[in-house]
Amino acid sequence: MDELDLTPLDDSSGTPGGRSFRNPLIIGGLLLVLGFMVFQALTSARVFYRNVDEAVAERAELGDETFRLQGTVVTEPTADANGASVFIVSFGGVDAEVRHVGEEPSDLFEIGVPIIAEGHWEGEQFESTQLLVKHSESYVEDNPDRVDYELEETVDR
Repeated sequence: MDELDLTPLDDSSGTPGGRSFRNPLIIGGLLLVLGFMVFQALTSARVFYRNVDEAVAERAELGDETFRLQGTVVTEPTADANGASVFIVSFGGVDAEVRHVGEEPSDLFEIGVPIIAEGHWEGEQFESTQLLVKHSESYVEDNPDRVDYELEETVDR
């Protein structure tokens, strides 16, 4: 019979148990990248709301920081030389002029309607890039062809 060789194999990696440092380094690097991505997403996704009176009072501190301005439309929008809509919103007895570039929701946008404009201060004027308009319950009555009644009945149950 042949003799069985029971001598241990030579492991030249130099680590106890023959394990490599490569796997923990890869996992650590991936966790670091994932943590950085989550941090960036959470810090860049914050957009604060300010009422018109608060935003005007804090204009200097806000600078060119992006935030959402909440107020009620008090004038009809007019187009400036560059085609942007310019109108005034009010809250708490304070007015602010808004210059909106981009599409406005024209079928819901009117005097007396609360809006939220996302943008930043450009001097004395609020530069808006997005408008959110609150609509009344009469929207369904005025636009019955835009509502899926089957879905509405399912939700009511």
